[in-house]
Amino acid sequence: MAVKKDGRRFEVELDWYYVSKETLWRWVLLLLGAAILVSACVYWWLNRGENVEGRARREITAADELLVRARTAPGAARAREEIAAATEKLEEARAAFAASRFPEALKEAVGARQLAQRIVSGTGLQRHDAAIMELGGRVEIQRASRATWEAARVGMKLYEGDFLKTGANGLAEVMAVDGTFYRIKPETLFEVHRGKTFAGAGEGEPKRQSEIKFIVGTVDINTGEGSRSIVRTDAATADIAARSNVGVDVDTSKTTGVSTYRGQVTLSTDSGSVTLGDRERVVARLGAAGLGQKTKLPDPPRLLSPDETAVFDLNRRQPVTLKWVPVPEAARYRLQIARSRLFIPDSIVVVDDRPRPEAVVEVTEQGAFYWRVATLGKGNVVSEWSPTRRFKVLAGGQRAGGPDSVPPELVLTRPQVNGTLVIISGRSEPGSSVSVNGEAANVDATGAFKKVISFETEGMNVITVRAVDGAGNETLRRETVMIEVY
Repeated sequence: MAVKKDGRRFEVELDWYYVSKETLWRWVLLLLGAAILVSACVYWWLNRGENVEGRARREITAADELLVRARTAPGAARAREEIAAATEKLEEARAAFAASRFPEALKEAVGARQLAQRIVSGTGLQRHDAAIMELGGRVEIQRASRATWEAARVGMKLYEGDFLKTGANGLAEVMAVDGTFYRIKPETLFEVHRGKTFAGAGEGEPKRQSEIKFIVGTVDINTGEGSRSIVRTDAATADIAARSNVGVDVDTSKTTGVSTYRGQVTLSTDSGSVTLGDRERVVARLGAAGLGQKTKLPDPPRLLSPDETAVFDLNRRQPVTLKWVPVPEAARYRLQIARSRLFIPDSIVVVDDRPRPEAVVEVTEQGAFYWRVATLGKGNVVSEWSPTRRFKVLAGGQRAGGPDSVPPELVLTRPQVNGTLVIISGRSEPGSSVSVNGEAANVDATGAFKKVISFETEGMNVITVRAVDGAGNETLRRETVMIEVY
């Protein structure tokens, strides 16, 4: 019963209906089936008469129009390979269509259209040719499509046509996508060119190639396994073989000097060519002068002491004695001591030519110091620098020459993810060992390393990088990457 506010009474009758779960599910399924049927009918109505042949014809037309736009799009020069791939797919689509293979024609046309769309939108220009791994001092880049210079940054990608220049106090380390390592010294200018891949390379032959146009300055080049580097200058072209360590210098008169410290280089000019082996140097000049005579390079010294792990007490004011193994063909030795691993000019605290294989220096500041030595031979020929060593100077707490208890530095660049493969690179102290997820990485004389690892699990994965110095001190770094399989 219910009572209204006016006091009148009335009765309310309620009817109840009971529905079983089975009946309810039947109605849900019936309604779902009806919705699917309606959708199918609408799709058929909208696409009536649209068969595979018609769709293939439409996609071929769309791909053709987009390719015309792609060829004139900003940055099209960087996308030459992508444009060529899209053009090839379009030609295959047309051939399949002419042969009445319409499903195949549709597939190739869609692929061509997607590639062309990426180029037009700019997303197809993401494949870089090199990346900046380390910087010091003033370093600038000029993009191929711009007239202005901008400050370079670690991790910045470089593309075909980009220029990189270092100032009087600038130094950069650049890694090409083929694994070639470029160490660009102060007051250097060069242009990045598009690398190549050799699909038909035989066993033991280089499969990849990086390329730069060298204007002026000095660059040290290390090629990796299965790759080579082409260095072009106004005077010559240097074809650097795999597993080589080479120095190239170009002065303001365009004279090009090539020093092969390890490996092989073929240097070509308008007047001829010459092949350099281990520890050989040649100079190429513009014009009729052409190639000079090959000269022999002296060996770099082997450093003896102090040990890589040595620590000295600043409070004791004792000098540091540096020693290295004598080189038979040496006329003098050039010593450098710096606060920076990169030996940036402003960080160098000692530069000295020594007649004997030792030097005594007094250090008045705390910190880590890096030192190296080169051999000066007869005729002013110079070897490459020796591998770098480090010693530390601390105020109290440790005896002079005592053991190192300071963990090694470990700097990582941002991991590069390509499907299930991840490239980990960075630097640690020279002489340290580095492992990535338990796998050993190759560390060069400067402490730089690069490691490619593979993951089988999609989603978030952890990368653990461990650096251990000669004294057993350890530094750990962890990075998290997202692995996606397409």
